[in-house]
Amino acid sequence: MISTVNGVTKSIIKSLDSNLQSSYTKAVLAELRNSINRNENYASKTWQLLFEKLPKDFLNTNGYLTREERSILAVLQLYAVHQQGNLETVNYEQEEFIDTVGHFDVQYANKKFFVNYKVINADNETVTCNRSFEKYDELVNFMNEWNAQIPNKMPKPRKYSSNLGQSLNVFRSNLNDTTAIDNRFNTMLTASTYDELLNHLRHIIKIVKANKQVKINYPQLAKDMYNLLGSENSRNRIKLQWSQAYYHVDSKKENSNEK
Repeated sequence: MISTVNGVTKSIIKSLDSNLQSSYTKAVLAELRNSINRNENYASKTWQLLFEKLPKDFLNTNGYLTREERSILAVLQLYAVHQQGNLETVNYEQEEFIDTVGHFDVQYANKKFFVNYKVINADNETVTCNRSFEKYDELVNFMNEWNAQIPNKMPKPRKYSSNLGQSLNVFRSNLNDTTAIDNRFNTMLTASTYDELLNHLRHIIKIVKANKQVKINYPQLAKDMYNLLGSENSRNRIKLQWSQAYYHVDSKKENSNEK
């Protein structure tokens, strides 16, 4: 059985994404939305969805939700809010493989893996190439072969996962005036409690959901929410990571807009 917070969340969302238009999935998502702020008085579908995927270590027998249960449930509720009115999944998983030559941007959609990667051509110019793969193993083999061509003295690729800040950055970058969303983002980060932060995050999700370009890596968000329930150092680290991604400005994109 899957034994990580992000792994369990990924498994649950994958099961829902597999048939978003079914009456069962719609009922589950509606129940998740209705369960918000109900003080753990949830209906049967919510409990079933949560508990049938959880490993024993995540469960509690004292009548209170564990740290794992709280973070996964909160993210499923956010996902349900975001998914409402969308025909395609709002969940987004991205992995980047960075090195001195370029990087891989991998996305999964319609049962295929799509990869964009940058190379340096003979004229020392950076060129973006595109490939698609039906099998994960084929994708991995391609990336390994590509990496093998890089001299050993160069650093090995590093692996990253997209976070909430990166997703909200997509929304922010399309605004002429970012004051309102910046204020909401900062208010969320300065919340004095986890529940207060979560409440602000729900409002942000409701705002950005209208933009179909904005997708969120909900399994990664579950992991981050779990850490927000941890030590002060963990909370500060997550908030800093979100802020770094949220306020990042793509210098190439910015320069291309200059006249």
